[in-house]
Amino acid sequence: MRSCGGLLCAVGLVSFVHGADVARLGASEALIFAALVLCNNVIGDVFLFFALHRLGVARGSAIASSYPILVALASYLFFGSPLTLTIITGTLFVVAGVALLCHSDKDEGKLSVSGLAYAFLASIFWAAGLVFNKELLVEGLSPATIVLGRGVTFFTLAFLIWFFRVLVVKKDLNAWRVFLKSDSLYGLLAGICSLGFGAWFYSRALEYVSPAVATPIGASNPIIASILAMFVYKERIRPSQWAGIALAVGGSILVTL
Repeated sequence: MRSCGGLLCAVGLVSFVHGADVARLGASEALIFAALVLCNNVIGDVFLFFALHRLGVARGSAIASSYPILVALASYLFFGSPLTLTIITGTLFVVAGVALLCHSDKDEGKLSVSGLAYAFLASIFWAAGLVFNKELLVEGLSPATIVLGRGVTFFTLAFLIWFFRVLVVKKDLNAWRVFLKSDSLYGLLAGICSLGFGAWFYSRALEYVSPAVATPIGASNPIIASILAMFVYKERIRPSQWAGIALAVGGSILVTL
């Protein structure tokens, strides 16, 4: 359902914002799209789930959220983006702020070597996916075309996995009815917001600033999520989490200087 939402949003963006640069799409772009989706939406997420299972939600999320550091280094090495002291400091502030936001007072058990490895691998693959996104812009594709390409690729991959697992392995011919449930709407909306508009705004940002600047700002999204959770789910933000919000906001400001 997330992939459906992302694809629907991408089609709308291409229709109303900017037409697709279909003539620019070739074999190399198709491979980059496949690598981007595999890194961002499949492999990275799978490694995160493994990390959460072994480290707990707080530790696993905090370590995996270190990907802005890797993006800043990759941006400097591959695209010649400046790596100034303010960018480095701001990125570290954002990562530290997100870690504080994810911090839990509960005892999540002992650290696991395999859990740490999975969390770092999730961070590496997420960073690689964002670098591939920048490469598509360098190739001359518009943000709307990139979102459409990602949407088609992710939907195709997700559908094939679903089809094989449910209809071929389990042989459940009524599995399609799950998409008629009301809960499926949330998956659709999540795809529209994150894989559609979120990916488009990030690609648009990369037209004006380097990944080393755009990524830390985008990675500070837990700030908005935490504040919304106060009103929607009546969650209480602890003092350490407020400190994390302050660090993340300060880091986001620093990388723009």
